[in-house]
Amino acid sequence: MFAWLTSLFRKETLKSTDWVKKLMQANRSGSYNKYREYYDKHVARIHSAYHTDFQRFERFAVQTYKKNDQRAFMAIKTAMYAQKLGQVKVAACLTASVINYNKTLVADKKLQIHPKLQRAAKTLHKQIIEAHANAKLKSKEKA
Repeated sequence: MFAWLTSLFRKETLKSTDWVKKLMQANRSGSYNKYREYYDKHVARIHSAYHTDFQRFERFAVQTYKKNDQRAFMAIKTAMYAQKLGQVKVAACLTASVINYNKTLVADKKLQIHPKLQRAAKTLHKQIIEAHANAKLKSKEKA
């Protein structure tokens, strides 16, 4: 009788969570293989905590980008949220995965990801590394 009511409260699953996980799995040189559970847990947590935002991002990605670019876009958005939440390792792994994925596409002479996404990933990765290095320096100065 109230089946329609339960569907209102049940969150639909996001395809983008799988897209991001597959993109991280493709990065053979990163730390994802060693800490898979850690990264998967935090990506799933970020996507579930900001479910409506990622639904909107997913719709935008499907409308705007091709399949490879959709994965990169969602990984960059997830990395942005991870950085805001203080998950530096997760954000760095995501951006490094996007950068590495583009390198493999170029090496295989396939169509590379959109230049805007490539620039965004490199810029965000640089910001994450610099912020982490500055935080380490400040903690050493205090000690």
